[in-house]
Amino acid sequence: MTLRLLHLVIASYALWEAWQGAQVLRRNLLRTLVFGCIGVVHGVVPCIGPAYFERTVDPYEVHLSAGIYALCGTLLLGFGWRLYELIASKRPYIPTFEVMREEWVQRRLNLLFLICMAGGFLAWIGNIYLSGQTLQSMLTSRRMEFRENHAGIVGGIMVHLFCMAYFPGFLAPFLKGRYRIAGIAYAVVFAAALFIFSRGTRAQAIGMLGSLIGGTILAHRISAERLFATTTAMGLVALLAIGLVPLRYRMASMNYGEMVSFLASPEAYQDALRQDPLNYHDHFVGIYNLFPEFVPYVDGASYRRLMFFYLPGARFPQLKPPDPNRDVAKALFGKAAEKTDWMHPPGVFGDIWINFHGWNGLPLMILQGMFLAWLNRRMISNPWFFIALGPQTLYLSLVGIRGQPYTIGLAMLITLSLTYVLMRLLGLPLRPYYQQQAHVAVAPMLPQPAV
Repeated sequence: MTLRLLHLVIASYALWEAWQGAQVLRRNLLRTLVFGCIGVVHGVVPCIGPAYFERTVDPYEVHLSAGIYALCGTLLLGFGWRLYELIASKRPYIPTFEVMREEWVQRRLNLLFLICMAGGFLAWIGNIYLSGQTLQSMLTSRRMEFRENHAGIVGGIMVHLFCMAYFPGFLAPFLKGRYRIAGIAYAVVFAAALFIFSRGTRAQAIGMLGSLIGGTILAHRISAERLFATTTAMGLVALLAIGLVPLRYRMASMNYGEMVSFLASPEAYQDALRQDPLNYHDHFVGIYNLFPEFVPYVDGASYRRLMFFYLPGARFPQLKPPDPNRDVAKALFGKAAEKTDWMHPPGVFGDIWINFHGWNGLPLMILQGMFLAWLNRRMISNPWFFIALGPQTLYLSLVGIRGQPYTIGLAMLITLSLTYVLMRLLGLPLRPYYQQQAHVAVAPMLPQPAV
């Protein structure tokens, strides 16, 4: 009873923070997603799910301590978020989603839309063929069979250029006519293709749909009808994330019609509370129990890898250590993970636990909250951050709740760099506009960006 009450407290606080953000959703999408995910995964699911002894083999004391750690982490994350909002500049800005309504911006966004539509698709195809595969061989392969097939520097570039594929779906709700229709179709069709050709990998497919949902939220004022439609869409994507797990193991023997029928059946969602991503709190309990008693802490390896991402890990293992997700997989799943070179992320709290020595690292959740609050404000006020990171907000939130700072950091760095170049070439605004500049606007141009 005490354990369920603890998770109820986590759920109540995190979902309250999410609700506070949802009341002004266009300005607080990231806050709503982050706290909503934490509230569901670390609060609701353990609270309403099976008893702790049915979920893991870990003793009650470990479940209780891990729950207290998750509660403290959630509270500190919220404290850091509100601390940044308290000290941040109160200088009023014009939200980027208002700037994007300008006619001259629309014309340049149309060009950006076409460039990213072609570039994202070509990057995907190029990476497949540079890896020595074809679309046909991908359809007949096993999931992750070609994960370690390296395609050299050019192939690595193609992997990172794929971030352009998220832009058309995100931009579609801001555009008009055929551009809007094409962007919606692009996101939906590409999401299905990514899942099918990857033989069941969900992250990119869900991210593609998430870019469309995120763009829809940010492009329009949220009425009661739109809020209901948005909530429904995000709920369907969450169900899809769950239903795709059992599908990935059966899809080799199914045609496309059978796949769709399976996703619409109750069978796809049986035992959903024990499936990825809803079972990440149970995985954190295991990590809490195993590190450092049986597996040593990784001493910030996830973040050291990010600092030296440009170095080959095999030649500089001290600067860029191996991915600690392999250590997590081996700790949780034993020899099965070793045989398949399986990697498993530790979750948002597990990431702090293994990298920064357990309870000693908990205060860093304050800094994480401040960083996320800064990023949330930056995305809404700055056109560069808005266009670069807006398309991947839902995807990066999902990756964040899984505890993958290297993936998030590298994706942000690459996307921001590429977007800066494209926006510079197309003459799109790169800096915030402040309200006191509005009175000097000269049609058809907005006021010059603030320095």
